[in-house]
Amino acid sequence: MKNKKLVGGLFVVILVAVVVLSGCVTPKHTMVPMRDGVQLATDVYVKQPSQQHGAILVRTPYNKNALVLIGTNWAQNGWPTVIQDSRGRFASEGIDTVFKNDQTDGPDTLAWMAQQPWFNGKVATFGGSALGITQYLMAGSNPPELACQYIQVATPDMYTHAMYPGGQFRKNLVEEWLKGQGSTYILPELWAHENYTMDYWTNISLQDNWGQVNVPAIHIGGWYDIFTQGTIDGFLGYQHLGGPGAQGKSKLILGPWTHGGAGTTTQGELTYPENSLDNFSQALFWQMATQYTMGGSSEYDSWPAVTYYVMGDVTDPNASGNEWRFADDWPIPSIERAWYLQGDGSLQATPPTQDHQFSYSYDPSNPVPTIGGQNLNMAAGPYDQRSVENRSDMLLFTSPVLGAPYEATGPITAQLFVSSDCPDTDFTVKLTDVYPDGRSMLITDGILRMRNRNGFDHWELMEPGTIYQIEVDLWSTSYVWNTGHQIRVAISSSNYPRCLNNPNTAEGIYQNTTSNIAQNLLYVDTVHPSCLLLPEIPPTASSVQQRWIPSMVSPLNIENHHQIRLPERLKHLLEQSPLFPKLSEYRSFLIQ
Repeated sequence: MKNKKLVGGLFVVILVAVVVLSGCVTPKHTMVPMRDGVQLATDVYVKQPSQQHGAILVRTPYNKNALVLIGTNWAQNGWPTVIQDSRGRFASEGIDTVFKNDQTDGPDTLAWMAQQPWFNGKVATFGGSALGITQYLMAGSNPPELACQYIQVATPDMYTHAMYPGGQFRKNLVEEWLKGQGSTYILPELWAHENYTMDYWTNISLQDNWGQVNVPAIHIGGWYDIFTQGTIDGFLGYQHLGGPGAQGKSKLILGPWTHGGAGTTTQGELTYPENSLDNFSQALFWQMATQYTMGGSSEYDSWPAVTYYVMGDVTDPNASGNEWRFADDWPIPSIERAWYLQGDGSLQATPPTQDHQFSYSYDPSNPVPTIGGQNLNMAAGPYDQRSVENRSDMLLFTSPVLGAPYEATGPITAQLFVSSDCPDTDFTVKLTDVYPDGRSMLITDGILRMRNRNGFDHWELMEPGTIYQIEVDLWSTSYVWNTGHQIRVAISSSNYPRCLNNPNTAEGIYQNTTSNIAQNLLYVDTVHPSCLLLPEIPPTASSVQQRWIPSMVSPLNIENHHQIRLPERLKHLLEQSPLFPKLSEYRSFLIQ
């Protein structure tokens, strides 16, 4: 979230670099009209003279001027590039509607491109985060010029993954991001639509529109990214529910990264090996763009459908995990293993044999503070949770010390039996790795707003004392607990300020004038066997999946690209192009 003064200074630095590095390509500024008459500021980069060619489109709310170096380099290498300020942002006209017009603004821009003499009628779109969300929404309109997409750390469903995961308002992400955009005026509208309805949310979701998606895409995400499950759901939607041009043609890449962290080994308080860097997805992008916009060879199709990083103990070089694997689809085959919460505070693979219930007070004026995780605008990634695990409103369940490595790869849920003396409250679940030195390192977590336990489109308030069986979605991960480590589950009712602190009242979001201290209960007995469901990967299965040798993910650049098993044609492309050793430097401009 850069302010305009900082962006302006950055632009001067980039402009100097452009003069020195980019040759004769300079952007042509134009205002492109949308169907409602609003004009969007657009820069066109074309190397002259130019024959008709496949093009690249980037649409951004973060100022097109910050991407001058990308546009000039790509155009200099023969790719006409169009970079546009989205509606209501920087030089574009209109009011920022926070993605609600991208389903039409994107196709309208493509229709304008179709009239240009340098364009062959096929475009590849590129970008991450907000720049990726615009791509998803554009694809739902099935514009004929759209050929393929590179979508990084984004979501096709703003309600489910960005604003109301588990039915609770994602306070920090939404409010702080809109503050950075200067668009907080839309907040009352978002709060007024806290329940999912198609008439309001359909413009910023593909959930009812997968069949209109008709192109392949590369979907890239991180296990600690703010949109982890959005990236996975985007891949699954294209791959299995899309039109004939999409089904079976997408790629999914998942690394051990925070939002925008694919270019660094440090994630939160942990440092992963050098092999964790993303030094290969952009090579895949150029294969895809060449194939689908220029009729090039089909080498893109030979890449695995799913490439995922299995995280592990970063302190032990001999530990299992910390390696790339690939699969034909997602999720990979696994055993759904229930780890049961026990009355003595342990976590066991067998159901409880004794009846027990845990009671705690959740005070919304003293919520559990957020410590790392899938965040933006505050500390993100794997952080030690011990500073909040000693609270009286936090219930801990820890497995015995593991005698062998234990892997879980796939979607994770918690099935809990709970009650409260209030009409509404939240339940949160954290999954951590307890290292031998006592650190409790966060892997993933989830939240459920009780009034939305049976659907996000309506409310069902609680009856005091009634026991409810609920399911808390912790999204997905791929992780190996090392020998000597322990699996831990932490249950509470708040995670603030990531999520709004539930006031435990019946009113809508920010409509309450009072709040209640809730007495919440968790049941752990033979009739109410609360448990965590892990997608267990047996050791024999994981060994079969390890089919990429380590050099497959060595850094991809001009000096060492020969170490990777790339098709000869792609090697030639890398040798001829200056794009790849530089593109990682531009990542911060694309993802904010």
